[in-house]
Amino acid sequence: MRKFNITIAALASASAIALSAPAIAQDAAPQVAADTPVEGGADIVVTATRRAERLQDVPLAVSAIGGEQLAEGGFQRLTDIQYQFSGVQFGTSPNDSGFRLRGVGTAGGFSSSSEQNVGTVVDNVVIPFGNPINSLGDLERVEVLKGPQGTQFGKNASSGVVNITTKKPTFDKMGGKIFASYGELDEVNVNGSLNLPVSANTALGLFGFYRRNDGFLYNATQKKDWGGEESYGARAKLLFEPSDTLSFYLIGDYSKIDRTGPGQLWSIARLPSFANPLMAARYGNLRSLGIVPGFDNSKSAEEYDSYSSEQNYGASLEINLGLGDYNLTSITAWRRLDEGPQRFAIDGSSVPIFTAQPTGVDQTFLSQELRITSPAGSALEFTSGIYGSRRKVGDDNDFNRAQLRPAAPFNPFIVNISAGQSNTQTRSDSLAAFFDGKFNVSEQFAVIGGLRYQYDWVDSSSFSIIDPAAPPSPPGPPVAGRVNFYTARPLTTGSTKKGDWSGRVGFQFKPDRDLMFYGTIARGYLGPTVTFSGLTGQRVEVAPQTVRDITFGVKSQLFDRAVTLNANVFFDKYNNLQTSVFNGLEFLTENAGGFEANGFEVEGNWRVTPIFSLNASFTYSDTKFTDYVTACPDIVKAGYTCYLQGTTSLVQAKGEPLSGAPKYSATAGADVRLPINDTVTFDASANFYYRSRVQYAAVQAFTSQPGYGTIGLNSGIGHPDGDWRVGLFVRNLLDQRFQSAVIGLPFSDPGGRVNWLTREGRRTVGVSAEMKF
Repeated sequence: MRKFNITIAALASASAIALSAPAIAQDAAPQVAADTPVEGGADIVVTATRRAERLQDVPLAVSAIGGEQLAEGGFQRLTDIQYQFSGVQFGTSPNDSGFRLRGVGTAGGFSSSSEQNVGTVVDNVVIPFGNPINSLGDLERVEVLKGPQGTQFGKNASSGVVNITTKKPTFDKMGGKIFASYGELDEVNVNGSLNLPVSANTALGLFGFYRRNDGFLYNATQKKDWGGEESYGARAKLLFEPSDTLSFYLIGDYSKIDRTGPGQLWSIARLPSFANPLMAARYGNLRSLGIVPGFDNSKSAEEYDSYSSEQNYGASLEINLGLGDYNLTSITAWRRLDEGPQRFAIDGSSVPIFTAQPTGVDQTFLSQELRITSPAGSALEFTSGIYGSRRKVGDDNDFNRAQLRPAAPFNPFIVNISAGQSNTQTRSDSLAAFFDGKFNVSEQFAVIGGLRYQYDWVDSSSFSIIDPAAPPSPPGPPVAGRVNFYTARPLTTGSTKKGDWSGRVGFQFKPDRDLMFYGTIARGYLGPTVTFSGLTGQRVEVAPQTVRDITFGVKSQLFDRAVTLNANVFFDKYNNLQTSVFNGLEFLTENAGGFEANGFEVEGNWRVTPIFSLNASFTYSDTKFTDYVTACPDIVKAGYTCYLQGTTSLVQAKGEPLSGAPKYSATAGADVRLPINDTVTFDASANFYYRSRVQYAAVQAFTSQPGYGTIGLNSGIGHPDGDWRVGLFVRNLLDQRFQSAVIGLPFSDPGGRVNWLTREGRRTVGVSAEMKF
């Protein structure tokens, strides 16, 4: 890969040389306010096409919200955007992880290499892992782009993009903001920002935050709460504009999070049959511990003390240079995620059955993008460029260790299921060239088109070494308290490489400023990979994923733009969908032969009066596998039959919905801003979110979650100009219980199930205060 290293270095060098030349132009995507007042309403300006445009002028299925509007709803995390947009969900379990759009999202398991279907972009930088936005304090806006967006945003955007922009420093004056809130579960959220002009053309932006909350899952065996978190971090931004045609934007960030308890916050949802004395011995004491298995169970019995932590940090440099009427942009970025040592057990029992002590997997990411953007208003508006990246997952110091006592409590002999200490590593390199734009045939009609070609190289490896803390016993019958004989796994490698394309073509028809029709057909692409599971090192060859998306939409504003109404219909067909399956021990990434997601989306807002507004959105997405042969689960849903292929039991899951994908989702909200006098204003907002029934494992019985709705309220009084505000908020007003997932209970007889709990499934009432200066 020396050639690839030289290529990345050449991209960065070419960027620096090209951007040092004098020229005349303006930034293609200047920093703008998220909400710019116009007659009768408000225009939202977005950068979904890498240039600043009115949301209503973008011929894509795009939704957007300002950072302040999101915070005013009582929300405090980036992931809370799922309660503002229908068709957007965020999962925290491996088979439903990350953002999900139109029912489709990241579904990679605990593997050495797992790419994302929905990309996350922060300040023009693709974020392949972790979350650099742990607080909303300096958020400018969030844009949600639905459908394949790989033309400009690359392979991690085959199903959409969450595009995030933080606030840029300004040269005008020094100022800042301090925010603090306190809520149930001893929830503390404090953040502050400072804008500091250094000179007439240099400004520094600083931001810091601290968050914490107590646990919400009671461990009845250890008599302590799990699920508590403590996080803190900072971000620094330096903007330097030596001339009207040249700017430098440097960003650095750091955050850390510590968790009490394991990442897998499990409670027993359903017990296996006690016909097996082993199951009765493991789970027969739950009621004596005050644990009642069921969907609403919020108590754990696991005896193994658990914890986890991670650090997330990185830096980026964006350089913009004017070249006549064109703009040349270079973005160089580096990121790192360090997972701390972890401990967890996933057996759900007070008996020591399974225990694991991974050292944590570290990841690094280096990317370089160089693009040129044409001026707005020309006959041909385009963005074109080249992109290179390298992602490394794992290093020589990252090991997984796990022990299983299969006959406990009757015979606590130990099987080292990780073959000692297991190490998996992956390096993924990618190079791409892209062009995306539109040709304005007339003032009303434009042709849309774009193409990206990328080439990916993936190299993976896995091996194990003897665990000095759990060395193997000599060969022979198992002995209580001793580790069974095992041998270390020799080094196994895997590699793949392939080039392919993504793109789109379509039209935009705009008969007047307040009405637009558009249609696109797009191809999304997610490259191949070779994965090794993090626990046992099981190797899986994962084929490339492609998606064909057809979308037709309309965007309109009515009644002097007091009402905005947008809608679209979509027809998505996936081949070789990359998804995950839980094999009873660990999650593995695999391909489903065929998959479809078809439906429609509607969203609108109505500024009823200058002090009162309404908004709502609705998404219908019918997801189903058209061809998916997978491992037969422990209990098969009615209507499906397993069959043997050799010695492997398989099932055809055709017709099943995608894990975690609701068919219906909806939001509704209302906002009031009522002046009391010249110095005090009352504000109030309410939001409602609904998600229909979902299933978390294809063809597996008892792994579904009923539909549910949540209500959020926020009200307060403050200065009309926002100089200060005090408020009261409540999230999940009715304490509606819901889970991140419902999956099979490992190491048990058929029928055992666990809930994967989430903090959002608990009511939180709190108070907040903020001040600007």
